[in-house]
Amino acid sequence: MADIVVYIAHSVDGFIADRAGGLDFLKPFEGYDFGYDAFFAKIDAVVMGANTYRDCRTFGEWPYPGRSTIVMTKGPPIDGDGYAVFDDRTPPEIVEDLIHAGRRRVFVVGGGGVVRAFIDARLVKKLILFQIPVILGGGAALWPPGRRKVDLVFVHATAHRNGVVETEYEIG
Repeated sequence: MADIVVYIAHSVDGFIADRAGGLDFLKPFEGYDFGYDAFFAKIDAVVMGANTYRDCRTFGEWPYPGRSTIVMTKGPPIDGDGYAVFDDRTPPEIVEDLIHAGRRRVFVVGGGGVVRAFIDARLVKKLILFQIPVILGGGAALWPPGRRKVDLVFVHATAHRNGVVETEYEIG
């Protein structure tokens, strides 16, 4: 069994990137400790979509060192630079391979389509959401339409001094 977690920031109106695909709305909150290092230390693998992968490649240093990385994509591999494996299979197939490889704690990074695919496949156990105090008015949605209703069990919430609200849910 794998422990699959979504850990992601979003605007108050539910977007994970602005209309141009940018993440500049997150910059005012960089350097603040939201517990990411402790979270990431327990992660064996990360899964993301192609757009998220492209964004990560603009950061300079690879943000997920030492972790197996799967990029879910139906398109061709993106500049096979050795940081990730490109995969066109379903979330259950990917998770089965990760488990066989001994990767049991999986971080679903994004984007919204990948998050939704893992939730619809009933694989996500926990959501850790960081609501950024900004309304973008459009962009890449964290919650694209899905195939099913999902019941959440509230675990806790933290209102950080900088206005970010952290909320944790288990999927019931």
